[in-house]
Amino acid sequence: MTKPVLEVRDLSINFHSDRGVTPAVKNCSFTIHSGETVCIVGESGSGKSVTSLGIMGLLPKPAGKADHGQILFEGDDLLKKNKKEMRKIRGNELSMIFQEPMTSLNPVYTVGDQIAESLRFHQKLNKKESMDKAIEFLKLVGIPSPEQRVHEYPHQLSGGMRQRVMIAMALACDPKLLIADEPTTALDVTIQAQVLELMKDLKDKFGMSILFITHDLGVVADIADRVVVMYAGIVVEEASVWDIFACPYHPYTLGLLEAMPSVEAKGNRLKTIEGVLPNPNKLPAGCRFHPRCPFASELCHNEEPSLESVDGERKVACWHYDQLMAKEVI
Repeated sequence: MTKPVLEVRDLSINFHSDRGVTPAVKNCSFTIHSGETVCIVGESGSGKSVTSLGIMGLLPKPAGKADHGQILFEGDDLLKKNKKEMRKIRGNELSMIFQEPMTSLNPVYTVGDQIAESLRFHQKLNKKESMDKAIEFLKLVGIPSPEQRVHEYPHQLSGGMRQRVMIAMALACDPKLLIADEPTTALDVTIQAQVLELMKDLKDKFGMSILFITHDLGVVADIADRVVVMYAGIVVEEASVWDIFACPYHPYTLGLLEAMPSVEAKGNRLKTIEGVLPNPNKLPAGCRFHPRCPFASELCHNEEPSLESVDGERKVACWHYDQLMAKEVI
């Protein structure tokens, strides 16, 4: 297999304050290969967005720090880069679509100026060349009348159009890796489907890799090649999208899948995962999921399982994954 575009190794991110250290991500590891789409899934508060901000070097300073591990982008450790070096990479070879376009776009600049800015900085284009390319990318992402829209402000566009502008900004410099942090959360179902289809088409067109962050397993089924499941700041399972949906090995993954709406429900109440995510400053002993897990044993209460390789390339952190192996979901 070719060398990974991105390799995250034992990444730990903490937030430091006068009250002490709050752990956000612990020993997170995963890889993304060329042309691959990897989805990180989990409930809000699982550490998905913090992981992506750590990769981009955008953790809130001075509180947020990557205290351990490596983030290897094409073999270079991003954690060892200074601000100037990261500015050359970020928005150029490594781009990100943020969660809410209305708060991510600058309201006092036209969308064309915001796309053209990265082109002038990274590709050294002049004002006319960068604006012409901004129009080209607005057309590429399916915005009608791009010659007109390029001079409009974010508040003049619909939510779907603003999200397309964010995609155009992220793709303007032809990145090798695109990080998408829940880019369809604020959109209605129809626009969401259009944006997902657009991202798949552009991925094939540009040959880039995608790290897609979401809590919507319907989106995962549509776009992912591999899935990384996070819970309370740690990776609890990693597998191909088919393996995750056909036979999850971790009880948390099973709970997420069983909570999905289904046409077979026939008016019955949806299943839920009992309880809530633990306070990061008061994590339970043993397995972090055991207070909510129907398979928990005394071992789970006392010892935390590590992420181990099983069945080839699958990975799981569970003492009782063998009990789930025979439980098919689809």
